[in-house]
Amino acid sequence: MSFSRFLGPFFLSLSLFACSGKDTASARTRKVANALGPGVAPRPAVVTASGTPYKAIAVGNGGTINGTVDFDGDMPLDTVIQPTVDQKVCGTSIIEQRVARSGTRVGGVLVWLTDIRTGKPVPLEKRFELTNEHCTLDPHVQAIYTTSTLNVGTEDRTLHTNKFINVATGQLVALAPFNDDGEVVPYDRTFTETAQIEVTCEQHPWTRAYIAVLDHPYFAKTAAAGSFSLDGVPPGTYRVRAWHPSLGLVDDSVTVAAGQQVPLALRIRGRNAPAVAAPVAAPGDSAVDSMTTPLTGSSTPARL
Repeated sequence: MSFSRFLGPFFLSLSLFACSGKDTASARTRKVANALGPGVAPRPAVVTASGTPYKAIAVGNGGTINGTVDFDGDMPLDTVIQPTVDQKVCGTSIIEQRVARSGTRVGGVLVWLTDIRTGKPVPLEKRFELTNEHCTLDPHVQAIYTTSTLNVGTEDRTLHTNKFINVATGQLVALAPFNDDGEVVPYDRTFTETAQIEVTCEQHPWTRAYIAVLDHPYFAKTAAAGSFSLDGVPPGTYRVRAWHPSLGLVDDSVTVAAGQQVPLALRIRGRNAPAVAAPVAAPGDSAVDSMTTPLTGSSTPARL
């Protein structure tokens, strides 16, 4: 990859996001939104900001949460997409595997503590990747830190314009334009607030990715067998959330003892699962009622 191909989109992003040192955070947000153009209607978000900043402390004898995530109900079917544009790059058929699963266990589920406000520092390695490849985005879902850099790139020799939308506000917070393979746009001061971000592509409307931006390090994504682990957790009782964009979410609580391993079994329930009591919302959370109903798949090919 040439130096100029890396910096070209980067300078575009700088022109959109540069602000004077005297601007407040809210003023910067308004300037970015105005520079990028109109967004979409606000929607309930699964990630909500806390009123208390996260504080890093020394955790000398933290506990570990070892958990699993299961799904009750009919799994969404894989979607077959038949592109009508850029077929030389996208192909004539894209199979979108919506859920990685092993029995009732599900992979690719984000799990995080929703109310932890003190704990171990955010790791020094704070760089994450999002890549356009064959007109899809990889990874489909991930969590990043508010202090991290997100490298957005493409392996496709075609036009992509990725839009990054704050789900809760509907604001368009970033654009990543590409016109050739090997290009990378680094965003290191863009996703600085706790939020749920939806990523789309202007040229390929089936393309989606989802990002949870968190201000602490207590999150994980389940492995293919549905397992996850959160270590270095200070003793206490916490709210925990598990979410997958195609399945919905579940909230639970967990009590962690000093130096102990704590098992936690989380279960997301689909539309046809047996009725249970409604999940308890985290403080200030408006997303639970609308997000516990999962999306459903379709085996009918979609032509786009």
